This record gives sequence, structure tokens and C-alpha cells, in this order.
Amino acid sequence: MRALKIAGIVVGSIVALLVLALLAVVLFVDPNDYRDDIERLVESKTGRQLTLSGDLDLSIFPWLALKAGPASLGDAPGFGDEPFVVIQEARVGVRLLPLIRGKVEVGNVRLAGARIRLITDEQGRNNWADLGQSQQEEAAPAPGDEPPMEVPTIAGLEIEDAAVTLENRQEKTRQVVRDFNLKTGRLASGEPFDLTTDFVLDQEPSLSAKIRLAATVTADLEANAHRLAQPEIDVTLTGQGYPPEGIPVQIRADALTADVGKELYRLEALNVKTTWKGEGFPAAGVPVTLQAKDFNANLAAQTLELNGLALDLAGGHLTGALTGKEILDAPALSGPLKLEPVSLREWAPKLGVSLPATADPKVFEKLSFSGTVSLTKSSAEVGNILLQLDDTTAKGMLGVADFDSKALRFDLNVDRINADRYLPPPSEQPAASAADEAPTPIPVETLRNLNARGQLQVGEAIFAGIKFTKLRLGVNARDGKVRFHPSEASMYGGNYTGDISIDATSDVARVTLDEHISGVDFAPLFKDFFETERVSGKGNANIKLTGSGKNTDEIVKTLTGSLDFKVTDGALEGADLWYEIRRARAVLKQQAIPERSGPARTPFTALTGSGVMKNGVLSNNDLNVAMQYLKVTGQGTVDVPASTLDYRLVAAVMKIPREGAEASEMQDLVDAEIPVKITGSLTDPKVRPDLEGYLKNQVKQRVDKEKEKVEEKIKDKLKDLFKR
Repeated sequence: MRALKIAGIVVGSIVALLVLALLAVVLFVDPNDYRDDIERLVESKTGRQLTLSGDLDLSIFPWLALKAGPASLGDAPGFGDEPFVVIQEARVGVRLLPLIRGKVEVGNVRLAGARIRLITDEQGRNNWADLGQSQQEEAAPAPGDEPPMEVPTIAGLEIEDAAVTLENRQEKTRQVVRDFNLKTGRLASGEPFDLTTDFVLDQEPSLSAKIRLAATVTADLEANAHRLAQPEIDVTLTGQGYPPEGIPVQIRADALTADVGKELYRLEALNVKTTWKGEGFPAAGVPVTLQAKDFNANLAAQTLELNGLALDLAGGHLTGALTGKEILDAPALSGPLKLEPVSLREWAPKLGVSLPATADPKVFEKLSFSGTVSLTKSSAEVGNILLQLDDTTAKGMLGVADFDSKALRFDLNVDRINADRYLPPPSEQPAASAADEAPTPIPVETLRNLNARGQLQVGEAIFAGIKFTKLRLGVNARDGKVRFHPSEASMYGGNYTGDISIDATSDVARVTLDEHISGVDFAPLFKDFFETERVSGKGNANIKLTGSGKNTDEIVKTLTGSLDFKVTDGALEGADLWYEIRRARAVLKQQAIPERSGPARTPFTALTGSGVMKNGVLSNNDLNVAMQYLKVTGQGTVDVPASTLDYRLVAAVMKIPREGAEASEMQDLVDAEIPVKITGSLTDPKVRPDLEGYLKNQVKQRVDKEKEKVEEKIKDKLKDLFKR
């Protein structure tokens, strides 16, 4: 911990200052008589003002010891008037007789009530950098000139009620280590000693951690190698989002060793246990156990290894390992990660996650995962993904290429998925009409911030009832512009290709569609998607439309562009145009209504048309339907927002079917052009032949012909009269 390391340096400096003061007072009788001299000496060495507001007590035998009352050391210029360090009590001593023989035996070192402020200002300057300048400026002795000195022993170190504040005004962060206590046994190089410490770490503004550490420490100062045996660390986390009693974390290990000279560090048999509690978690909490066989770091080579990683999360078992390189200069970590098979439906509630109700209650039963994790300072990626969810298997990669720009990258290949199984179950209430359904808002802000590029391939898929195979969807989104291209699939015996774009750079989204289908069998398509069996045939369609709006309704109402279509060898089910003509003729002639033979359907050999759409209304002026006995042409409109149509057609009778007793009686309709109206909803259109209008037109035509004949006869007679 950086704050504790700096605090250690500061505490060491304080102890050194106390030793310096001790050497000064040894030359005098009463150290309090020379308080001003000590303060001036410290200021000359540090450039800071020392204030000794408490008494200085000196003892000589058998310990040469100094005890100081309250004292403070001023802060560096530009960091305020508050002291850099304040202490309530400090005591240090050495045995006098061993000191005379050149052996240093330090007694119990005690520091109480210390308050240390470590500050980095807005310009990046800190208030402790100048403390070491005077020592650095002094000429260091040449190698080999240092006099040999035995490493001193210390009877014990005790720190009570200390606090360190680490404030970075440049980054606007503040951390506080408070209520710090530390106690050790006898400190001697190469010999084990007991160490206990406890403190509270406040990460402002919302996290606080109460920490206790106990271990047996061996510090070999000559070899610069150290070991913590059986470290026990207990942490209690409190703060915003945590329960009032806090979250306990228990950390255990066999040993932590550090060869500082060789920059080698090793942690053996790590075991961490905790129970997550708080908002969003089950009342009993989520039990978590983390284990690692060993952790090795080589700072000289900048490498690390984490082996035998195992995480038990409320019954879900994850295993893995990590290796790292350039861990100081440019950290790069990688390793395998695996989730053992688990029932997601059983596991999710243990994590405090409520799964949605689904159309198929058997989904979310099986989940497993494996992949290779790669991490750097700026990116994260999971490669070699093998994800199994129920009967769906996904492979590929998923990652964030840059954390700052949130650049999502993916390349996924899915064998099969039926997305409709995961939709909400059918409602028992009557289905709302399209007009009653609330429009879906377009998430403009989300799309504007989206930075994603990748592709998804699916072998077999069902989305909204539509069946696809060989689905391929490319995604490219950045700076508010989203494009789904290429977008292609095989579907219902044909193919689909498309290019969909969304421009979310303004408050109103603009959608552009360039869609094409070819060779598609419409019967199963309409049955699966529209839940109707009224259309059959194979065909092609091309759509180029644009629309703008804040929600789906607004976009549909502004759709503008063009489309064309061609369907062959199909039928309009539920409507028999030829039968309606026969029925209308019978009514007009006051004859018996003929019986229908076979299902109500209007087969055709070809249906073609094109049109222009403006504000959601399609105008189609060239509809052409070729049938065995009829040829239908005409024009009309389709109001997409209202889901209605209004067509005025002309059915030209090519010939009369031979079947039926009335076939010979209907020969008068050959070459007839019968008006036909098609109106109503798209899902249930009404077909009405206007045979009465046809007959009126026929009568009018005959009257006109007879009139022309009469006029011709009158003209002829007038000519004869004038000749006479």
C-alpha cells in the first residue's frame, strides 16, 4: 500500500530525528534547557519548523533513552498552515554498555498519537519530497569505505493511534489510514518475530475497510530477504451499498516471501473467504471462496505467475491461471478461465439475480464457459470462447479494445439458437392491437455513445418466429452512426441481404433500410411471422426506405422511399375472386347463389408491382396479377401505420372454367372487365367485385353504340334528301 510505504518512510525519518536529538542532548544535562537549539538543528537539517511543546525526558542508565511529549513538524511551503507531522508521545532508547562496545541494542520503540499529512497539490508537487534532499546532497561514501557495523536489534516496536492522510488534489482523491496500531516482538535480523497490526482505511467518499493482520515475520536484513509465515488478514468492508454490520473478508496463506535483492516475491496457498451482502443480494448473502496454489512475481524480469486459481461463487465453480509480462512498464496478463457446468436457473437466484419468465420453462438449465483472458492497462479480451447455454454453443472472441473509448469488439459464431424460447410467456389477457401498443423509444443517447465493431454468425436461428440459416450480421458503430452490414441469411428456401443504418447524431434518429429477399417461400414466412396463412408463393422483394423519429411509431409514419415485388405460383388464401364474381352475377340476375367448390383461395401465376412510399403510405399504381382465368390490374394504397389498404382493380375475364354446370351460362363474361375493390385491414382484407357497375357500364356502352347507329342512320337519310 503506497500510503503505508510513505508513512513508513516518514516514521523512519521521525525516528532518525529522535536519534539525532538524543545524540544532541547526551552532550548536555537537561535537554529542556536546549529545546530551542534542538528545534534550530532540526530546521537546519529539514528546512521545516520543529515545535517541541511537551517535556523532554532523558535517562542514562541502564538505557540511554529519550522520551518526548507532544511535538509537531511544519509542512512544506505552499501546503497550508497545518503541521506535516504531529505526535503526542515518542520514546526510544539503547542499552548504554553494549553501545560502548559498539553493539546497538535498541529497547522498545514507542510512537503514540501520530498524525501525518501526505499531500500532492494541483501542480503535482508533494509535501514530502524535500525531506530527503539534504541527505541526497551529502556526498555518499565510496563503496568499501563504509565502516562495518552490526545490524542493531530492537526489543519491540509499538505504534498506537496513528493516522495518515493521503490527499491528491490533482486527481481529487483522498484516502485516510486511521486508528493505526502496530506491535511486534523482538526485532533481530534473520530471527522470527510476531507482528500484529490493525487500522481503518477510508477511501472517500463511500468505502471504509477495517483491517487486522497477524503473522510471524522473519527479516534477514543482510540478505535482504523476508518471510511472513501463516499471515492472517481479516477485513470488514462498510460504506454505501454495504449492510450496517459490514462485509467480512478472511484472507489466509501459508507464507509470503520476498527476496528484495533479487526482486522475487512468492505467495503460497492463498485462501480468501467472504459473503457478499447488501442491496441486490439474497438475505443470506452470496458465499465466495477464492483459492490460489501459488503466486510468483519477478520484478527484475517483470513477470508473474498465478497458478491453481479456483473461485467458488455460491456453488458456481470457476478455475483458471494467469501469467504476466512487462508487469511494471506495460502490464499484460493472460490465462485460461473455465466455468464448470451449472444450472443457471438454480444458480442465478443464489447470486441475487431474478431470471425472467420465459415462453419455454426449460431454458436457462445448462450453462458452461471456457476461454482465454487477456488484460492490459487499456484493454481486455476473452478469446477462444466456448459458451454453452442450453442447446446453444457459441465460439469466438469478445473484448474491449480500449477502455477510454469503450471500444467493444467481437467475433462470435453460434451453431443454433431459438430466441423465442427466451421471450416472455404468452399473456392470458387478450392481445393488444398494434394501435394500443406503446411505441418503443429509440435509445439515441445509448447509440450515440456506442463504439462497437464485429460480426455474429449463426448456423440456425429463430427470431420473432422467423427461421434463418447461415445468418451473418456485421456491426459497426461509432460517433452516433450505427450500421448493420453485411446482413444476410438463408430463409424459407430463399435468401435475404440487407443494409441497415441508424444515424443518432441528433436528437431524432434517422433509419435507412436497403433490404432484399429473393426466392422466398411466402407461405411459411407469413405463417411464422404474421401468424396468417393467407399468402403463398415464391417471390422477390426490394425495399429502400428512410424514416426519422424518437420512437418506432414516428419512424413508421415518416417512412419514405420505394419498393418492388414479384411473387410467382401463389395464392391469396381466404378469398376466392372467381367465386365472388360468380356470386355477384347470380345476385344481379336474381339466380340461386352458386355453391363453392373447394377452399376459398385465389391462385395466381404471377403477382408484380412497385410503388413509392411517403410518410408511411405506399402508392402502388402498377399492380398486375396473372391468373388462369383472370388478369387483374389496378392501383391502390397501403397505409402502413394504420395497417389498412385501399385498392381499385380491374379483373379481365380471359376465359370461363369448364367445370361447373353454369360454365356455359357465363360465357357472356368472356372479355369482361369487372371492377374489384379491396379494402380493410392488412390481416383481413375484403374483396368485392363490382359486377353491377360492370353491367351498368356495359349498358352504357350499348346505349352509346345504339346512339351512334341512330346518328349514322339520320345522317344517311339527310344525305339522301339533299341529293333529291
